[in-house]
Amino acid sequence: MDYPISVPSAGLVNGRFVDEDSLAGSPGSLIPASWGNGVTQEILGVVRAAGMTPSESSNTQLLGALRGTQLFQTPAQFDVSRAVATPEFVQRALGNYAGSRGVTAATQLTVADVGWAIGLGGDLPYTVNLPDINSVPNGATFALHCRSNAAVTIACTGIAKISPQGAYLTSIVMNSGESATVVREYGIWTVQGTASLKYATLFSGSCNNPGYQKHASGNIEQWGSVFTDASGDAVVKFPISFPNALYSCVTTHVGSGAAMVIVVGGSETKQGVRLRVRDAANGVSAGWTVFYVAKGY
Repeated sequence: MDYPISVPSAGLVNGRFVDEDSLAGSPGSLIPASWGNGVTQEILGVVRAAGMTPSESSNTQLLGALRGTQLFQTPAQFDVSRAVATPEFVQRALGNYAGSRGVTAATQLTVADVGWAIGLGGDLPYTVNLPDINSVPNGATFALHCRSNAAVTIACTGIAKISPQGAYLTSIVMNSGESATVVREYGIWTVQGTASLKYATLFSGSCNNPGYQKHASGNIEQWGSVFTDASGDAVVKFPISFPNALYSCVTTHVGSGAAMVIVVGGSETKQGVRLRVRDAANGVSAGWTVFYVAKGY
């Protein structure tokens, strides 16, 4: 669309229309039919694209078309072009969830679930599989919230790994009350949220016997049970070595009578201790059980 500069008879001045000046004796510009029709078709094209029927009696249809809901289409979810951003697109891009749904059994997520808040419920364990990582763009996000009465496994497929707190795993486990935001980051599923904390080196632990728990302060607590040998001694080997030092080891025996359990002086190391057990008569025996709790940092 432009002025009819290619039509000499249009009488443009400096490329624009001018009025007739009778005092100066200069004629006014002419509007060629092709130009007038062109301008009209340009406007009617916008009106029709908005789903409206052109009306000769209305002078507000162009404005109505521009303000309508059909003229501008919402770009695709991951569109990074310079297309017009509708309010729908903007609201979605601001971080609002695209929608929400619940899951209570084994489920395969797809690209259609990107941006959704997904509640994990149910009473039995099951697995939720993330989609093929190559089927979604970088930044694709799944918001998972677990309120299940049993553990829910979040697994990835193919060669991709799921990475909570820098670890590289094939799956993670979510328990009731935990949340996880899973984001596609250049071939890796990065996990943020409370469900990732148990995989952090800072908070790692083992719920076994023997077992251990690391705390954010740097303190480490370890526990377990051992059995005495024929001399009444028991060797404790901690599940993990204390990085710096052991500063406490509390023990108790299992039995029906009185006994004394001590840490043998000088046996304390970052890897373990030696215990000595005597019954009330200062007797010894093999096979006595001793529980211990050791603390260090």
